[in-house]
Amino acid sequence: MSGWRWLYRFGGRMRVAGKVVGGVAVTALAASFVVLGYGFVRAGIDGLDVVSAGAARERSVDGIVLAKDKVSEPQGSHSKRIEVRFTTAAGTSYQFWEAGDADVGDTIRVRYEPGRPQTATTHSVTSDRTGYGMLTLVGLALVILMPLLILRLGREGLRDIRRAVRKRPAEG
Repeated sequence: MSGWRWLYRFGGRMRVAGKVVGGVAVTALAASFVVLGYGFVRAGIDGLDVVSAGAARERSVDGIVLAKDKVSEPQGSHSKRIEVRFTTAAGTSYQFWEAGDADVGDTIRVRYEPGRPQTATTHSVTSDRTGYGMLTLVGLALVILMPLLILRLGREGLRDIRRAVRKRPAEG
């Protein structure tokens, strides 16, 4: 067999091998996204359960914004936070810092679990549910779309491999 013919044949095999390796790599990456998506779905559903159960137990009272602060974050960004004081139904006063943009002296709604004032937050149940719902939807998208991507790429890869094998020169 001449050197050029051997090289042409070897190159064809390398292209086929490269497509197989590339297909396996893409499949492994897509499979990891499916696992990640499943984790998102589980975390989202669990979070929705916790928020719903907590909303049934929580108390809601008015709190007063005592202070406002701007915190430096990585990459030069800033976030705003507020210090809030509230009084429980038992008459005990508590203070906490949380992300927010209310003005000093504003009255805002505070939610907390009875007997656990450290769970206090000014965020609404609706915003928590929205966040966990979005996490669940992103997870579902990954779980559904990644296998479809694997199938599509697999079909294309097999088609390319068949073409490469058909183009292989006859041995001589």
